[in-house]
Amino acid sequence: MDTRADDRPLSEQSDADSSLARVVRWEDLTAWPLFAAAVVMLGASTWVVAVQDSSVLARAAAALVAVLLWLGFIADYLVRLAIAGAARREFVRSRVFELVTLVLPFIRPLLIVVYVWRLPVFRYGSPAKQRIRYMVTLTLFTLMFVYLASWAVWLVERNAAGATILSFDDALFWGFTTITTVGYGNLVPITALGRIIAVGLMLGGLVVIGVTSATVVSALTDRIRQAASHEPPARPTRRERSE
Repeated sequence: MDTRADDRPLSEQSDADSSLARVVRWEDLTAWPLFAAAVVMLGASTWVVAVQDSSVLARAAAALVAVLLWLGFIADYLVRLAIAGAARREFVRSRVFELVTLVLPFIRPLLIVVYVWRLPVFRYGSPAKQRIRYMVTLTLFTLMFVYLASWAVWLVERNAAGATILSFDDALFWGFTTITTVGYGNLVPITALGRIIAVGLMLGGLVVIGVTSATVVSALTDRIRQAASHEPPARPTRRERSE
């Protein structure tokens, strides 16, 4: 019986490939609605956490919206898992980050990164479009990374004696000044855990800057190479014209 490198029969591999193709078609159909839902969920979650002076009814409504959307994301994952059929192991392996964001509530803002990566407008296309896909994804990941770090520092610092980060707005401002290496110094974590989170944000900022710089340099290199390949032919010398 013929087998491939993974030692599965060709018939099983064909079934798995067709199942994954159905999953991709489902993801193409649901990418935009789920991306919009992820943005709405982020806004609702932020409202619940940060807007402390809002009414109890408004916060309860925002919490209900966030929970319902969260359940919708879980249902979408289970539907795709069922569609995957014989390729369920490959489906889980290739989408492990999405599974983690669904299981761990405190990193749920990263769902926005997951769904923007799945948008059909970015999934298919030329190398230039794929580079845009990476840049958009990296930008959103950076924003969500700062959001999560700021939220974590705020939770740790807000009740500490002598703390300077007392509101979520302060935490967000501190997060962006930290990852951009500005660091005004008027907002600083004072607890041990808060400083550990700050170091993680600083290291993450170095990685983001490095990846962004490499992507920009790569894009410029490609543009220069394309321009060089379309150079007009060299003009003949005076001797060549006389001949």
